[in-house]
Amino acid sequence: MDFELTEEQRMFHDMARKFAEQEILPTLKENERQEKFDPGIIKKMASQGLLAPHMPKEYGGLGLDYITSAIIWEQLCGASLSVTQAAVSGPIQPATNLLDAGTEEQKKKYLPPVCKGESIMSGAVVEPTAGSDSSMIETVARRSGNRWIINGTKIFITNGEIADVVLFIAQTDKSKGLKGLASFIVERDTPGFSSTPLKGKISWRGGSEGTLRFTDMELPLENQVGEIGGALRDALRGIDTARLFLAAGAVGLAQSCLEASIKYAKERVQFGKPIGGHQLIQEIIAKMATKVDAARWLTYRAADLKSRGIRHIKEMSYAKYFSTEAALWIASQAVKIHGSFGTIDDYPVGHHYQDAITATILGGTAQMHQLTIGQQLLEMAAFR
Repeated sequence: MDFELTEEQRMFHDMARKFAEQEILPTLKENERQEKFDPGIIKKMASQGLLAPHMPKEYGGLGLDYITSAIIWEQLCGASLSVTQAAVSGPIQPATNLLDAGTEEQKKKYLPPVCKGESIMSGAVVEPTAGSDSSMIETVARRSGNRWIINGTKIFITNGEIADVVLFIAQTDKSKGLKGLASFIVERDTPGFSSTPLKGKISWRGGSEGTLRFTDMELPLENQVGEIGGALRDALRGIDTARLFLAAGAVGLAQSCLEASIKYAKERVQFGKPIGGHQLIQEIIAKMATKVDAARWLTYRAADLKSRGIRHIKEMSYAKYFSTEAALWIASQAVKIHGSFGTIDDYPVGHHYQDAITATILGGTAQMHQLTIGQQLLEMAAFR
């Protein structure tokens, strides 16, 4: 095993960090106060090759391995996990689904614009009553001649308020349960499609989420993606990539909190010396640093297995579960080290703490990943 970054990886590391410092941080505070996401950041990322590093070159990506992609995501999220997630989510989740399950015609039509930042794509699975349990999906797709009639609602959809294209899951036959689920693709100007922004969040304020509604929306049969019954399987391929992004992003967030805490602990003087000279502060920072490194190498290991096409269900859950939970703990400790200053947005640790909360939920909650790990190790289901 070689733990050193390659020259190419170091180049992308530095490029992504510079982009985060120059393009995300300057407007972050004001955008978060307004709960505003600037979609212009997507084209800027694309122009530097940072938008879709893992996607094949033939569809507008760079064709990079997942370790290099994780390094890029880590550095971008050092500025803001929520902004980065909103910017790159299209290529990461729905585009990956389409790459695996779509026809060649569908891929050629939709993937290049998404990977080049010319079109924004959303993936829509979650509903008011369906989160971790996809069998509860109530959006209905009814076949009528050579058309599908869609009715239903999706919520907490990244970029749902601004997406040009949406890849979503609907139920074609409730009696079949998961085997009745199918994926479809729809463009924003389709009659019967509408969206509203989701505001008032305590977290992810720099990102973009929306609620989607399908009201007697008609789609041609060719807008179905993949086979009926394979929608959840296809979606999990994109979700696997999203989990890697969240793990890497959590590492970037945690590293930023660690760096900010070290800097503050050296500068803040109390009782006649920098607070970093107090044993309890050093203990906390030591734990923070250890967790950051552990999360990073769990994430890189999962990325390596994914790049080599090796089964990695357990390892991806290790990475996503540990990294996001560690990031939340690290961010909370960083706020405490900063004291009251940690609660205002003049310092980075406050917004990182807010984003870390949502990172533990997206891509499967901590409890769902604990179940996955337990089932993989014990080779038995926790429930049926």
